[in-house]
Amino acid sequence: MGIPVSLVQGTVVLLPTYIVAYLTDKMVYTIPMLAAMSFVAARIGKAHEDERRKTDEDGGQHNEG
Repeated sequence: MGIPVSLVQGTVVLLPTYIVAYLTDKMVYTIPMLAAMSFVAARIGKAHEDERRKTDEDGGQHNEG
């Protein structure tokens, strides 16, 4: 079993945001970083859903023969 998508999304959003907050010591830079990384995290979730939907459409099995 893999890593839950929500954990990956949370890490993608929070890690860069906290790094920017720590390095700059200014909140004004963290808000744009939070917004930008939210788009990236949403795309990760979308890609995971597309992959799962494709597997479901195939029936999860590949018949060769």
